[in-house]
Amino acid sequence: IHGRDLLDIIEDADEILSPDMVRDILVKSLDAMDLVHRNDLLHRDISPDNILVDKWGSPVLIDFGAAREEASKSQTKNSTMLVVKDGYSPHEFYISGGLQGPFSDLYALGATMYHLISGEAPPISQSRVAGLTENDYDPYVPLLGRFPQYETSFLEAIDRALQVAPKHRMQSAKEWLETIETATKKVTKVKIPEAKMINKTISEL
Repeated sequence: IHGRDLLDIIEDADEILSPDMVRDILVKSLDAMDLVHRNDLLHRDISPDNILVDKWGSPVLIDFGAAREEASKSQTKNSTMLVVKDGYSPHEFYISGGLQGPFSDLYALGATMYHLISGEAPPISQSRVAGLTENDYDPYVPLLGRFPQYETSFLEAIDRALQVAPKHRMQSAKEWLETIETATKKVTKVKIPEAKMINKTISEL
């Protein structure tokens, strides 16, 4: 594959991806995740260095060394081969026998997109759990409200995927894709009347 991984792009000060490019990378990555999960697999090692962007700008998910079968259609306990990456792995990846599902991969994908947009990886999930347990404080700083160049719903979906509790996250890649599609349709419906109004004004001049 001729291209660069997302971590290399993030660390390159001269490489700035537009919101449209980031959105396209996320949509195509979710398509790949949907395929993986529909084949009853969990990737379990999604991070910027495991997503390559080819010369056409399309993301390619690599490194299935930590993948597990029969794990996507129902929540599964995985007690062996714990593979974690601080900032990207959900807290259930740190626990032997922790319940894992598609929502676990989506947390890691959300963390990857968080890093791509903000320039920083999210706080380690274990520190988030500790903060919430000890003093009801989550050190995570939401994307929403900080990056006006992105649609509100787009950032909200990433923040939701990064919720500590699995039940509060996106539950499937398909759900996440539908959220993006719905938001896009709403934006289109808003823009069409504006375009008609502009055309009417021009014709009256």
